[in-house]
Amino acid sequence: MRRLRVRAATVVTLAAVAALAGCTADAAERPRVRLPASPPAHSTPPVATPPVARPGVNPWPTRAEVGVPKGTRLTPTGPLRITRDNTVVDGHLVRQEISVEADNVTVRRTRLIGAGEWGIIQREGFSGLRVERSEVRGDGRHKMQVAILNYGGALTVRDSYLHTTTDGIDTPHGLIDHNIISGLKYFPGDHNDGIASPSGPASGRSLVIRRNVIANPLGQTSAVALFQDFGRQYHVTVERNLLAGGGYSVYGGAGRYGRPTDIRIVGNVFSRTIFPKGGYWGPVTAYDPRGQGNVWQNNTWPDGRPVQP
Repeated sequence: MRRLRVRAATVVTLAAVAALAGCTADAAERPRVRLPASPPAHSTPPVATPPVARPGVNPWPTRAEVGVPKGTRLTPTGPLRITRDNTVVDGHLVRQEISVEADNVTVRRTRLIGAGEWGIIQREGFSGLRVERSEVRGDGRHKMQVAILNYGGALTVRDSYLHTTTDGIDTPHGLIDHNIISGLKYFPGDHNDGIASPSGPASGRSLVIRRNVIANPLGQTSAVALFQDFGRQYHVTVERNLLAGGGYSVYGGAGRYGRPTDIRIVGNVFSRTIFPKGGYWGPVTAYDPRGQGNVWQNNTWPDGRPVQP
């Protein structure tokens, strides 16, 4: 099975990201890029007050709008292996993992607490996984590499809360909409990313990342990373997210497989709450303005000043 490489003028309340970060970086961590010095240890408050929603001003979710709805009764279970198409997993407390080996599976109102390589995985050859109003997290003591890992086709993640993992989501394509991804946790050797894409999408697909709060409290690697581990980046939209932390908050798609195209990074707000430069080194790296269809537009700091790529 092919293996993804897992790495390690808008008004914004500054408490929005600080309240979500909830993790401490190790002083020995180093950024993904080779630079003169490694980031210092950095700590932020634990998860507490959710961001304040401002209707008509920002599109981001509050803590009350993501994860398992308050009052939901959950049925405890061990690891799940889903092999029947159109299965709905609703209202479960899952330990360890959910392995999706079928088409059009829905995970809804479910909390998964796990350890190992992933929390939820859609296997190669399957498509249509939807994760809605769910929470995926590590236990804080044992490493969970990635909350949601996609080797397959279509993926939708909405209104969910992913935290206490090395990475939030690893996928080359899909729709990642209106989630909170925060509190990434460092274990030795990690590169931490809120959302990571290892290459461009499969033929006929795209990757859309919009309306999320993504806060990486560590001095490496990113909130959103468009890497070229296995191929050229193209057909990606990153829009209207609140982004903070990492070595750089955004890796913009440039790499060894060729010039990225149709990379649209539009309308995002880069918070200075975790690091004064957005990420430890800055807000963005590896964005190529020369690629056909590439757009960098209306990306700002919290005070409305533009962020330059």
